[in-house]
Amino acid sequence: MDFEQVKEFITQVRWGTLATSDGRKVAARPMAGLAWKDNQLWCATSASSDKVAQLKRVPQAEYCFADPSGKHVRIAGPCTISTDNAEKRWLYDTVPELKEHILKPTDPDYVIIKMTPDNIRVMRSNFMYQPVVIK
Repeated sequence: MDFEQVKEFITQVRWGTLATSDGRKVAARPMAGLAWKDNQLWCATSASSDKVAQLKRVPQAEYCFADPSGKHVRIAGPCTISTDNAEKRWLYDTVPELKEHILKPTDPDYVIIKMTPDNIRVMRSNFMYQPVVIK
């Protein structure tokens, strides 16, 4: 699987589990509201969430995406939090289901986790991970 196939897999699966840490505790939670913007993975969330607080302390995270067959992709990298209204509008317009949870894209509690992948692994059928070259 190459990087473009990883992006397509994540788009099809539609949600993944995001793991973050504050340096002492680790937390994992299901996340949707995702879209690729260039080679960054963007995800909508609440500014007041624990994950945002953790990412401000330790700006690294990992997602795991799996399909019903058990095939899965792990994607990790540094993260930033965006409050930029133009970026929030882009994600809001790109992911229609966000309108069910966010009343307006300028809501100050709506922010974006922007991950720049630096490590992607795909589980192969023999239970070995295959690294993916990031373009």
